[in-house]
Amino acid sequence: MILQILWIGVCLLLIVAILEIWYPHVIQEGFETALGADSFWSQYVPRRGDISTDPDEEEAGYYRDMRYFSGYADVQRLGQDQDFCRMLTSKSNPKDMFFACALGGTDGLSSTRYRTKSTLQDLPMSRDDYMNDLGDGRDSYCRILKTDQYTFQARCNPAQDDKFRDKMTGDANPPKYIEELLQMYDGILFWLRFRDDMMDYAKNLVINRSGNITIDEAPPRPDEARTLVFNGVDQFLRIGDNNDLEFGNTIDVRYMRAISVWVYFDEFTNNAHILDFGNGAGKDNVFLGIIGRGNSVAETKPSSLGLCHDDMNAVLPALPSGAQPVQVVTPQVLMETTPANVNDYTCPQQQIYGRIMPPIQPKAEPAHEAKTATLVYEIWDSQQRKIRIQVSDFFPLRKWTHLVITTTDRDPVRPNLNFYRDGEMVYEEASAWLPQNSFLTHNYIGRSNWATVTDPYGNPDELFKGAMFDLRAYQTPMTKKKIDLTYKWGKKMKGNPNRDPMDQPLGL
Repeated sequence: MILQILWIGVCLLLIVAILEIWYPHVIQEGFETALGADSFWSQYVPRRGDISTDPDEEEAGYYRDMRYFSGYADVQRLGQDQDFCRMLTSKSNPKDMFFACALGGTDGLSSTRYRTKSTLQDLPMSRDDYMNDLGDGRDSYCRILKTDQYTFQARCNPAQDDKFRDKMTGDANPPKYIEELLQMYDGILFWLRFRDDMMDYAKNLVINRSGNITIDEAPPRPDEARTLVFNGVDQFLRIGDNNDLEFGNTIDVRYMRAISVWVYFDEFTNNAHILDFGNGAGKDNVFLGIIGRGNSVAETKPSSLGLCHDDMNAVLPALPSGAQPVQVVTPQVLMETTPANVNDYTCPQQQIYGRIMPPIQPKAEPAHEAKTATLVYEIWDSQQRKIRIQVSDFFPLRKWTHLVITTTDRDPVRPNLNFYRDGEMVYEEASAWLPQNSFLTHNYIGRSNWATVTDPYGNPDELFKGAMFDLRAYQTPMTKKKIDLTYKWGKKMKGNPNRDPMDQPLGL
């Protein structure tokens, strides 16, 4: 009888051991079972007092990088967030980074023992990181990672008893904001957020800076995007998908079907280009910019003439419009009464001046700084312009504007183009063109390929002066749902709409 009981006990232990190893979410045992959510006993595993949200309270020999996840989680399967997790950088080797958790109830012990492998051991990194329970009661370290040339997925290092597992697994149920980011990653060619860095989140671009243009990258991550500011004098970016700053390897602009960007014009500089990809001036260009120095008041204010008087049958229109009867003065009188009189050294009579006419449009504003500018979008094939699209008064002065240009179909040559401003469609071009050349050598952000071209009939193109944020290009059309999501996300990241982005250092 006793032997049978012992065999039953051994079998039960084997079953429990198998379940614990292969199906840990099915069974929990011992001390872990006693520490459920909101359990009285969880007070006996308190949070550490020496490692907390203060980044200055860190273990000796390490910096805390606040641009990554930093906060409390539950990696011990206690039922409460008692473990403080964060990204650490070794002071002796800045390239040595890893993610570690200071476990609750381990005061006085090492706060870096429970950790991932390091970047020196090829730990995949991403600023889009988070903690999430994969279904086993523990919070795993997760982030959005590039898994293929154009594919991004939520991948995790699962939490174990003693460390984060090296082998990664997918997260089938990420938080809502991660799901939204994954939707915005779908089809991405390049993504320059300009929130607190100048990196390409699609990991396709090589970026060269001109004029010492910079952005404050110091942690922590700001709640409001710092944005990238261009001084309009010598600052711009040159980009490419290789070290020669060319397109044609990873990025083929012939398949670029959507562009999205937030733009702030501090000044309408002459023919400023937001972006210009090409092989020089008038050679395979794809550019987006403005016309001239903006639109004058005469172009933005409608005429008030003809509202109160119909002069269709009049020889001379009524005041104050057009030509009016004037005083008749003969040449003889002018010779005697103006400085044209060369016989007398002094004017014998009162000087006669032309009558000051009332303004043609009394209700018009006086001439001053242009308040809006017309958008221009062009595509060239070799030295032939294939399309030129203008949208009047698209950009306001000193106000953030969200712009989206997207195709609406999969036509490989001449798809329709839609133009969106702040989430609303404002223009549609039927049977437009796609970029024609895949190999491009002069690819700029904030600069025109015509910047050094002299023209006897006009001034050269000037550099963009203002700020940019969240610049993207897609190889797939942007749906209205994605446009709305992008606009909502950018509006939240950009923060206070009244904050002047130019009120920050323009360079070191």
